Amino acid sequence: MTTQRLELTAYGHYYQYLIYQALERVHVKRTEIDTYFNVLSELGGAILESPSESLDDSDLDTFFKKYSTNFLPVDRDKVIGDLVSSFILQRSETGLKFRYRYLFYFFTAKKLADSLHRGEEAKKRIQHLVNTIHLEKAANIVLFLTHHSKDPWILDEILLSVMDIFTDDKEVTLEATSLSFLQDFVKEIPDLVLESRDARQERLENDRQKDLIEQHEEQNSFVDDNEDLQDLMVKVNKVFRAIEVCGQILRNRLGSLERNSLELIYEESLSVSLRFLNVFLRFSEYVREESIRKIKKILEQSPNLSNAKVIREVESFYLGINYMIILAMLYKIAFSLGSAKGRDIYIKVTESNYKPSFCLIQEIIELQFEKKLDTHKIDKLHSEFSKNPVCDRLLKQIILRHCYMHDIGYRDRQKLATKLNISMHDQRSILLASKITQD
Repeated sequence: MTTQRLELTAYGHYYQYLIYQALERVHVKRTEIDTYFNVLSELGGAILESPSESLDDSDLDTFFKKYSTNFLPVDRDKVIGDLVSSFILQRSETGLKFRYRYLFYFFTAKKLADSLHRGEEAKKRIQHLVNTIHLEKAANIVLFLTHHSKDPWILDEILLSVMDIFTDDKEVTLEATSLSFLQDFVKEIPDLVLESRDARQERLENDRQKDLIEQHEEQNSFVDDNEDLQDLMVKVNKVFRAIEVCGQILRNRLGSLERNSLELIYEESLSVSLRFLNVFLRFSEYVREESIRKIKKILEQSPNLSNAKVIREVESFYLGINYMIILAMLYKIAFSLGSAKGRDIYIKVTESNYKPSFCLIQEIIELQFEKKLDTHKIDKLHSEFSKNPVCDRLLKQIILRHCYMHDIGYRDRQKLATKLNISMHDQRSILLASKITQD
């Protein structure tokens, strides 16, 4: 759930400015800066093809021969000397390379952007990068690409790639009917406690035998399972990278992309994220099994504990893990796609796809980026979630988290406490936490 390393790539204009400054410091004439940029772009394209991300002397000979064929020749020694002195390039054991990875991403993307309309080769390379966006290098080059080129084809390719992830799964809406699996298992817990208490020893022996059988089966199917897991992890990482890239595009291009494009980027990013959450929640079977193991463990350690206490503890354990998974994903989506200036886009998409999951994500964005605590809107959501205990609890946790992190006025705090039924203990904790944050 951690933020991917894409933030620096968002500042394409600053990179360009800093590179200009670096070249001027080594006394490159302003009339020659365009030539140096061109050499760096061509180097980026050549290094992209190199497994070591560098060019040795032989590769450099080939590179400059080709460069002189396509462009006016340059003084190789002077250009390389200036680029090394300006700390843009560096010499290493494997050859000449970019000193910083983000400079490599910047100029590689520039080369691809410049080559976009010179043939199909650049398009194929861009499509490959988009399809491997789960890799850090590809994600950063794609993001710089959207800085260097405003060609709508690039954005279309990114969105097509996003739409193609977990296509067989539905979005998590967080509507009450879609969360029945949580309550269904909670209803089973009392029977599981009684069953475990009555036949604990016999079940333990059976479990040992089952474990041996399962272990044998797992050993026989390890290769297939491992391949499936690797494929799943690629898709998972692709989702996270893709929504971070789309989020950066949203923030960078809010003033230049048409509304329809901005809405489509946000909507498709939400959609793929919530499809992934659906896949993740399908693994709740694992949480169920862990909950059953917890029942056995509690009874082993405290056999005299009442059934009611065991049931409460296991319910809290099971629901707590599921709430944590859902809430973590909602925050991940909001932090990846949110902006203080995209309010119109978020509202339009949420109103067009009115679902509890969209509403909660928008609430997190408003609290996090706009620092806007709208008590009337929160009251409205609380009323809408009155028959949806999962979303009601998630809403309370979102509001509580915001209150812990920010100094909320006494009246607003009292209103929220009354409307959301926040206990006095939690109110005191909020007040204490906000004072500590201020200090």
